[in-house]
Amino acid sequence: MPQQDSASNQNADMSLYSDVEHSYIRRRGRFTKAQASALERLAQHYRMSTQEINTDLRELGIEIGFGMGHELIVWGQEQPQKLLLGIELYQPGIGSMLSRLENLKIGNVALVDEPAQKVLAELTPKSVSEIRIFFPDPWPKKRHLKRRLIQPEFLEQMLVVLKPMGIARLATDWAEYGEWMAEHFAMNTNFKCELDAIRDPILAESGLTTSLDSLGAVRGRTKFETRGEKLGHRIRDFTYRRVS
Repeated sequence: MPQQDSASNQNADMSLYSDVEHSYIRRRGRFTKAQASALERLAQHYRMSTQEINTDLRELGIEIGFGMGHELIVWGQEQPQKLLLGIELYQPGIGSMLSRLENLKIGNVALVDEPAQKVLAELTPKSVSEIRIFFPDPWPKKRHLKRRLIQPEFLEQMLVVLKPMGIARLATDWAEYGEWMAEHFAMNTNFKCELDAIRDPILAESGLTTSLDSLGAVRGRTKFETRGEKLGHRIRDFTYRRVS
């Protein structure tokens, strides 16, 4: 599962990243030849600076930690009128997504391979209509909890860039992280919960749970979700709206 990482940036307020100094690296992982080739050939073509983003007139959506990019590509196909940013540092995943963007001739998806905290800090306030965070790394060990993306400070960053009534969508297959997400959003009164739904893969075998569509989720079933379901993990989806 791709991890939500942070990298050092001399021009940014380093206080935003003081608790995530562990991840001031690019996540390389193992490349296939196709992924490595696509990254080398296409990254510069699809990469977009925050200055370019801030001057673009299209409605703006963001997926943070897009992994291999499957959901982001579907989103781009479904809403071609929007500018969709994919924020990711996991380089094999970036290469995989770029290859599909080229093959499918999708022109409204852009790459930002910088830490999410840094990107949000540089975006124009109230410029984003939707932020998606699907299956971020749960960092399950107690000593690693500060590495989780969902933190009070990060929720405040989302509030700054989200438009009034803008939406944040999240999903996790790690029950304790789901509780963490729910608790942190509940502590911030500027977010209103519109969806908190759980699918149980064990009950699903008996047809007792509902589909993603009936839960109100906009995403498809991801590879990581399928893997989690096979392990018996319950899948939790959230939708929050910025209300003030």
